[in-house]
Amino acid sequence: MKNVTYLGSVSNGNVKKINYKSDKVIIMPVEERIIVEDMHEALVDKETFDIVQDMIKSRTGVRERNYEWLLKGLLVCKECGKKLSIVPQKKKTKTTFYVRCNTYACNTHLHLCTPHSNNLEKLTNYVLEQIKTRCKEFLDENKYMNVANSSKDKILKDRFNFKNEILVLEKKLKDIDKMIDKLYEDKCKGLFEDEDFTRLYSKQTEMRKDINDRIKCLQKQIENEDSSVDINKLVKDFVELKEITRTMLVSLVDRIEVSEDKEITIYYKFNILNMRKLNDDEELINVG
Repeated sequence: MKNVTYLGSVSNGNVKKINYKSDKVIIMPVEERIIVEDMHEALVDKETFDIVQDMIKSRTGVRERNYEWLLKGLLVCKECGKKLSIVPQKKKTKTTFYVRCNTYACNTHLHLCTPHSNNLEKLTNYVLEQIKTRCKEFLDENKYMNVANSSKDKILKDRFNFKNEILVLEKKLKDIDKMIDKLYEDKCKGLFEDEDFTRLYSKQTEMRKDINDRIKCLQKQIENEDSSVDINKLVKDFVELKEITRTMLVSLVDRIEVSEDKEITIYYKFNILNMRKLNDDEELINVG
Protein backbone atom coordinates (compact mmCIF):
# COMPACT_ATOMS: atom_id res chain seq x y z
CA MET A 1 0.00 0.00 0.00
CA LYS A 2 2.44 2.65 -1.25
CA ASN A 3 0.13 4.51 -3.65
CA VAL A 4 -0.97 7.94 -2.36
CA THR A 5 -4.34 7.33 -4.05
CA TYR A 6 -5.30 5.53 -0.82
CA LEU A 7 -5.09 8.94 0.91
CA GLY A 8 -7.35 10.66 -1.62
CA SER A 9 -4.34 12.29 -3.30
CA VAL A 10 -3.24 12.43 -6.91
CA SER A 11 0.39 12.06 -7.97
CA ASN A 12 1.55 14.26 -10.87
CA GLY A 13 4.88 14.23 -12.69
CA ASN A 14 5.25 10.44 -12.42
CA VAL A 15 7.08 10.35 -15.75
CA LYS A 16 9.24 12.81 -17.65
CA LYS A 17 10.33 13.11 -21.28
CA ILE A 18 14.04 12.61 -21.87
CA ASN A 19 13.99 15.68 -24.11
CA TYR A 20 11.54 17.52 -26.30
CA LYS A 21 12.72 15.70 -29.44
CA SER A 22 11.97 12.23 -28.07
CA ASP A 23 8.79 10.42 -27.04
CA LYS A 24 10.72 8.28 -24.55
CA VAL A 25 9.97 8.87 -20.87
CA ILE A 26 11.61 7.97 -17.59
CA ILE A 27 9.88 7.14 -14.31
CA MET A 28 10.53 9.89 -11.79
CA PRO A 29 11.59 9.15 -8.19
CA VAL A 30 8.72 9.43 -5.70
CA GLU A 31 10.35 12.38 -3.94
CA GLU A 32 10.35 14.41 -7.19
CA ARG A 33 6.65 13.93 -7.95
CA ILE A 34 3.96 16.49 -7.16
CA ILE A 35 1.34 15.23 -4.73
CA VAL A 36 -2.03 17.04 -4.80
CA GLU A 37 -4.05 16.19 -1.70
CA ASP A 38 -7.82 15.84 -1.12
CA MET A 39 -8.71 15.17 -4.76
CA HIS A 40 -11.17 12.40 -3.83
CA GLU A 41 -12.37 10.46 -0.81
CA ALA A 42 -9.55 8.71 1.01
CA LEU A 43 -9.63 4.92 1.28
CA VAL A 44 -7.62 4.89 4.53
CA ASP A 45 -6.69 7.56 7.07
CA LYS A 46 -3.19 9.11 6.98
CA GLU A 47 -2.15 7.60 10.32
CA THR A 48 -2.82 4.07 9.04
CA PHE A 49 -1.08 4.83 5.74
CA ASP A 50 2.03 6.19 7.50
CA ILE A 51 2.21 3.19 9.82
CA VAL A 52 2.06 0.82 6.85
CA GLN A 53 4.88 2.75 5.14
CA ASP A 54 7.01 2.44 8.28
CA MET A 55 6.30 -1.29 8.48
CA ILE A 56 7.28 -1.71 4.82
CA LYS A 57 10.52 0.21 5.40
CA SER A 58 11.31 -1.91 8.46
CA ARG A 59 11.42 -5.16 6.50
CA THR A 60 14.79 -6.77 6.90
CA GLY A 61 15.32 -7.54 3.22
CA VAL A 62 16.38 -11.08 4.16
CA ARG A 63 14.02 -14.00 3.71
CA GLU A 64 13.00 -15.28 7.12
CA ARG A 65 10.39 -17.88 6.18
CA ASN A 66 7.11 -17.00 7.84
CA TYR A 67 8.50 -15.90 11.17
CA GLU A 68 6.77 -12.86 12.65
CA TRP A 69 8.42 -11.19 15.61
CA LEU A 70 7.81 -7.98 17.47
CA LEU A 71 11.16 -6.28 16.82
CA LYS A 72 11.43 -7.31 13.16
CA GLY A 73 13.14 -4.62 11.08
CA LEU A 74 13.87 -2.40 14.09
CA LEU A 75 17.08 -4.10 15.23
CA VAL A 76 20.26 -2.90 13.55
CA CYS A 77 23.92 -3.70 14.01
CA LYS A 78 25.73 -0.84 15.74
CA GLU A 79 29.00 -1.67 14.00
CA CYS A 80 27.92 -2.02 10.34
CA GLY A 81 24.38 -0.57 10.33
CA LYS A 82 22.72 -3.63 8.74
CA LYS A 83 19.49 -5.18 10.01
CA LEU A 84 19.47 -8.09 12.42
CA SER A 85 17.55 -11.21 11.43
CA ILE A 86 16.44 -14.24 13.44
CA VAL A 87 17.83 -17.76 13.44
CA PRO A 88 16.00 -20.73 15.01
CA GLN A 89 18.00 -23.26 17.01
CA LYS A 90 16.34 -26.57 17.81
CA LYS A 91 17.24 -28.65 20.82
CA LYS A 92 15.14 -31.81 21.00
CA THR A 93 11.54 -30.55 21.01
CA LYS A 94 12.28 -26.92 21.88
CA THR A 95 13.11 -24.16 19.38
CA THR A 96 14.95 -21.07 20.61
CA PHE A 97 15.29 -17.99 18.44
CA TYR A 98 18.39 -15.81 18.27
CA VAL A 99 19.13 -12.62 16.35
CA ARG A 100 22.28 -12.10 14.32
CA CYS A 101 23.79 -9.49 12.01
CA ASN A 102 22.86 -9.86 8.34
CA THR A 103 26.33 -8.80 7.21
CA TYR A 104 27.85 -11.63 9.22
CA ALA A 105 25.18 -14.12 8.10
CA CYS A 106 25.65 -13.39 4.38
CA ASN A 107 29.45 -13.07 4.41
CA THR A 108 30.63 -15.32 7.25
CA HIS A 109 33.85 -16.35 5.49
CA LEU A 110 34.81 -12.72 4.77
CA HIS A 111 34.67 -11.65 8.44
CA LEU A 112 33.04 -8.32 7.51
CA CYS A 113 31.23 -8.17 10.86
CA THR A 114 30.58 -10.24 13.98
CA PRO A 115 27.50 -12.35 14.86
CA HIS A 116 25.90 -10.01 17.43
CA SER A 117 24.06 -13.10 18.66
CA ASN A 118 21.33 -12.45 21.23
CA ASN A 119 18.49 -14.53 22.62
CA LEU A 120 15.40 -13.03 20.97
CA GLU A 121 13.03 -13.52 23.90
CA LYS A 122 15.40 -11.96 26.44
CA LEU A 123 16.27 -9.12 24.07
CA THR A 124 12.60 -8.36 23.38
CA ASN A 125 11.69 -8.31 27.08
CA TYR A 126 14.62 -5.99 27.83
CA VAL A 127 13.76 -3.58 25.00
CA LEU A 128 10.06 -3.41 25.96
CA GLU A 129 10.97 -2.76 29.58
CA GLN A 130 13.35 0.05 28.57
CA ILE A 131 10.72 1.66 26.32
CA LYS A 132 8.06 1.48 29.04
CA THR A 133 10.46 3.02 31.52
CA ARG A 134 11.24 5.86 29.11
CA CYS A 135 7.54 6.46 28.44
CA LYS A 136 6.80 6.62 32.17
CA GLU A 137 9.60 9.15 32.61
CA PHE A 138 8.12 11.20 29.82
CA LEU A 139 4.70 11.26 31.47
CA ASP A 140 6.11 11.96 34.94
CA GLU A 141 8.34 14.87 34.06
CA ASN A 142 6.46 18.16 33.86
CA LYS A 143 9.19 19.67 31.73
CA TYR A 144 8.61 17.08 29.03
CA MET A 145 4.85 17.45 29.28
CA ASN A 146 5.15 21.21 28.89
CA VAL A 147 7.26 20.79 25.79
CA ALA A 148 4.92 18.23 24.27
CA ASN A 149 1.74 20.19 24.98
CA SER A 150 3.02 23.71 24.40
CA SER A 151 2.00 25.75 21.39
CA LYS A 152 -0.66 23.30 20.17
CA ASP A 153 -2.62 26.26 18.79
CA LYS A 154 0.52 27.46 17.03
CA ILE A 155 1.00 24.01 15.50
CA LEU A 156 -2.52 24.03 14.09
CA LYS A 157 -2.10 27.57 12.78
CA ASP A 158 1.24 26.76 11.16
CA ARG A 159 -0.22 23.66 9.55
CA PHE A 160 -3.07 25.74 8.08
CA ASN A 161 -0.59 28.30 6.70
CA PHE A 162 1.64 25.59 5.26
CA LYS A 163 -1.27 23.97 3.44
CA ASN A 164 -2.38 27.31 2.01
CA GLU A 165 1.12 28.02 0.76
CA ILE A 166 1.22 24.57 -0.87
CA LEU A 167 -2.02 25.35 -2.73
CA VAL A 168 -0.54 28.60 -4.05
CA LEU A 169 2.65 26.84 -5.14
CA GLU A 170 0.71 24.06 -6.85
CA LYS A 171 -1.14 26.68 -8.92
CA LYS A 172 2.21 28.16 -9.94
CA LEU A 173 3.36 24.69 -10.99
CA LYS A 174 0.33 24.34 -13.25
CA ASP A 175 1.13 27.70 -14.82
CA ILE A 176 4.73 26.62 -15.41
CA ASP A 177 3.58 23.36 -17.00
CA LYS A 178 1.34 25.33 -19.35
CA MET A 179 4.25 27.62 -20.21
CA ILE A 180 6.50 24.63 -20.96
CA ASP A 181 3.81 23.09 -23.18
CA LYS A 182 3.50 26.40 -25.03
CA LEU A 183 7.27 26.50 -25.53
CA TYR A 184 7.17 23.04 -27.06
CA GLU A 185 4.37 24.08 -29.42
CA ASP A 186 6.17 27.25 -30.48
CA LYS A 187 9.40 25.31 -30.98
CA CYS A 188 7.62 22.82 -33.24
CA LYS A 189 6.19 25.73 -35.24
CA GLY A 190 9.69 27.05 -35.75
CA LEU A 191 9.12 30.21 -33.67
CA PHE A 192 12.24 29.59 -31.56
CA GLU A 193 15.84 28.87 -32.34
CA ASP A 194 17.32 25.95 -30.40
CA GLU A 195 19.41 28.29 -28.24
CA ASP A 196 16.42 30.46 -27.29
CA PHE A 197 14.24 27.44 -26.57
CA THR A 198 16.91 25.85 -24.37
CA ARG A 199 17.37 29.08 -22.39
CA LEU A 200 13.62 29.60 -21.79
CA TYR A 201 13.01 25.91 -21.07
CA SER A 202 15.88 25.79 -18.55
CA LYS A 203 14.53 28.85 -16.76
CA GLN A 204 11.06 27.30 -16.39
CA THR A 205 12.37 23.91 -15.25
CA GLU A 206 14.61 25.60 -12.68
CA MET A 207 11.63 27.50 -11.32
CA ARG A 208 9.65 24.26 -11.20
CA LYS A 209 12.42 22.53 -9.26
CA ASP A 210 12.59 25.37 -6.71
CA ILE A 211 8.83 25.20 -6.18
CA ASN A 212 8.90 21.41 -5.85
CA ASP A 213 11.65 21.68 -3.23
CA ARG A 214 9.61 24.21 -1.27
CA ILE A 215 6.50 22.01 -1.41
CA LYS A 216 8.48 19.02 -0.10
CA CYS A 217 9.86 21.16 2.72
CA LEU A 218 6.36 22.31 3.69
CA GLN A 219 4.96 18.78 3.55
CA LYS A 220 7.78 17.59 5.82
CA GLN A 221 7.01 20.37 8.32
CA ILE A 222 3.35 19.37 8.33
CA GLU A 223 4.30 15.74 9.00
CA ASN A 224 6.61 16.74 11.84
CA GLU A 225 3.98 18.92 13.48
CA ASP A 226 1.31 16.25 13.09
CA SER A 227 3.66 13.88 14.92
CA SER A 228 4.16 16.29 17.80
CA VAL A 229 0.39 16.38 18.39
CA ASP A 230 0.12 12.56 18.56
CA ILE A 231 3.04 11.81 20.87
CA ASN A 232 1.13 11.87 24.18
CA LYS A 233 -1.40 9.28 23.03
CA LEU A 234 1.31 6.93 21.77
CA VAL A 235 3.26 7.18 25.01
CA LYS A 236 0.17 6.65 27.20
CA ASP A 237 -0.88 3.62 25.18
CA PHE A 238 2.55 2.09 25.59
CA VAL A 239 2.43 2.55 29.36
CA GLU A 240 -1.20 1.59 29.95
CA LEU A 241 -1.87 -1.26 27.51
CA LYS A 242 -0.88 -4.75 28.65
CA GLU A 243 -0.18 -6.08 25.16
CA ILE A 244 2.31 -4.19 23.00
CA THR A 245 1.72 -4.56 19.27
CA ARG A 246 4.16 -4.24 16.39
CA THR A 247 2.14 -1.28 15.10
CA MET A 248 2.73 0.58 18.36
CA LEU A 249 6.46 -0.14 18.23
CA VAL A 250 6.87 0.99 14.64
CA SER A 251 4.95 4.20 15.43
CA LEU A 252 7.20 5.06 18.36
CA VAL A 253 10.64 3.57 17.67
CA ASP A 254 12.96 4.52 14.81
CA ARG A 255 15.62 1.85 15.38
CA ILE A 256 17.30 -0.22 18.07
CA GLU A 257 21.08 -0.53 17.84
CA VAL A 258 22.72 -3.69 19.14
CA SER A 259 26.48 -3.85 19.64
CA GLU A 260 28.65 -6.97 19.72
CA ASP A 261 29.13 -6.52 23.47
CA LYS A 262 25.28 -6.51 23.82
CA GLU A 263 24.91 -2.79 24.47
CA ILE A 264 21.37 -1.75 23.46
CA THR A 265 20.52 1.81 22.35
CA ILE A 266 16.93 2.75 21.47
CA TYR A 267 16.28 5.68 19.11
CA TYR A 268 12.77 7.10 19.06
CA LYS A 269 10.96 8.84 16.22
CA PHE A 270 10.18 11.76 18.53
CA ASN A 271 13.31 13.70 19.43
CA ILE A 272 11.90 14.66 22.84
CA LEU A 273 12.02 10.96 23.82
CA ASN A 274 15.69 10.80 22.84
CA MET A 275 16.45 13.29 25.61
CA ARG A 276 17.16 12.72 29.27
CA LYS A 277 16.90 15.05 32.26
CA LEU A 278 19.98 14.69 34.48
CA ASN A 279 18.24 16.03 37.57
CA ASP A 280 15.63 18.63 38.55
CA ASP A 281 18.09 21.51 38.25
CA GLU A 282 19.84 20.57 35.01
CA GLU A 283 18.95 21.05 31.38
CA LEU A 284 17.79 18.35 28.98
CA ILE A 285 20.50 16.42 27.15
CA ASN A 286 20.15 14.56 23.87
CA VAL A 287 21.26 10.95 24.09
CA GLY A 288 20.30 10.04 20.51
